[in-house]
Amino acid sequence: MEPDALVQCPYDRSHQVRVSRLPYHLVRCQQNNPQVSRTLATCPFNARHRVPRGHLRSHVSTCPDKLPLELPPGVPRCARPCPAAPPSPLSPVELELEEPPPFILHVTKGDLPVPCH
Repeated sequence: MEPDALVQCPYDRSHQVRVSRLPYHLVRCQQNNPQVSRTLATCPFNARHRVPRGHLRSHVSTCPDKLPLELPPGVPRCARPCPAAPPSPLSPVELELEEPPPFILHVTKGDLPVPCH
């Protein structure tokens, strides 16, 4: 949708808002219309979608911004086999033999003692 296209505000039908300004308008209009706000629900896929609470389930099932959470049967999840866990760069024995890094106290210039003359 074009950023300059006009859409109708779900809180006040007399408001026509540019798509690019809709998120800002929705926040302000929601605060100014608490009665209407209680009757509307926000789509989990697109926060710009405000629908009556009774229609939310129907909207969620048909929302154009919905990403497929489940793949159809027969479609592989990955193009290549997915590893169960990333391989460790070191073996467990090598990890035990590796010395821990030395402790270094983080001292800033202001923490250093000033010599007295």
